[in-house]
Amino acid sequence: MSRKSKEEIVAYFKSEKGLNKLYIVKQGLETGTIKTLAQIFAIVAKSNIQNLLGGEFYAFDKKIEDPGRFSYNETEVLAAFFDVKYEVMHGFIRQNMVKAKSKRKPRS
Repeated sequence: MSRKSKEEIVAYFKSEKGLNKLYIVKQGLETGTIKTLAQIFAIVAKSNIQNLLGGEFYAFDKKIEDPGRFSYNETEVLAAFFDVKYEVMHGFIRQNMVKAKSKRKPRS
């Protein structure tokens, strides 16, 4: 399967089916029922989000493992894509960042 361009992804998410998916994520982020990136990826394909943000696939996987690697601009892009306030997206990433740090093994 070929990689979709940003334009193709945006066009899909302007369709009724795509808008419904975005609405589900938006409501989950705003109400706090979506707590992990995996829950978002169950609704919106990880590859679609990675393509929107640009960059390499392996770098995106590292950002998923350590959400603190998401830049300010990437957080703004995600907030705009899911139609939530920046503060909501930042809080979500921060919450996942804290979880990721607590799962890490301490250095010996």
